[in-house]
Amino acid sequence: MFGATTVKDAGLKLSREYGAAAPGSGKVPATFLSLALIGAVLWPIHQNWRKQPRDSFPLSYYPMFSAKREPVEFFYYLVARDEQGARYYVPYQFIGPGGHNSNRRQIRRIVNEGRAADLARSVARRLGRQDELPWSKMVTVAVVRGKFAVDDYFHGKQEPVSEQITASCPVERMAE
Repeated sequence: MFGATTVKDAGLKLSREYGAAAPGSGKVPATFLSLALIGAVLWPIHQNWRKQPRDSFPLSYYPMFSAKREPVEFFYYLVARDEQGARYYVPYQFIGPGGHNSNRRQIRRIVNEGRAADLARSVARRLGRQDELPWSKMVTVAVVRGKFAVDDYFHGKQEPVSEQITASCPVERMAE
């Protein structure tokens, strides 16, 4: 059967004519690429056995969730109260532009600069323009420094151990 073409051979000839690669030709580069990516992901692990580990982006070994934390942390945040005295943590959208962590850093900076009363007034004005519940019922806003037990917080007890009011301001409603 010299010169005869089988169906299998014909399919291979057609695929090569239209620019397709021969079967199996991409396996070697794909294997090397896969090994290189696995190596890059595993490479930072060796830092765990050094006396002075060195962290660098993008090959970071940083143990984000297993690092030792201080037993107590302090955070600044804003609390609003309604006429009955119920507390509401003020969402970051009312505090300023940016996301939650950005606003948290801004609050700390503002308090450290001695401008906590300005922040409380600014947020009170924003809440005074709200017409949606529960924000339309707020009567005061306070900038608070809270002390949190970190382990307790991450195990569900999210109330602060203690709080210190840094500044507060009444919420005045806009006349309609």
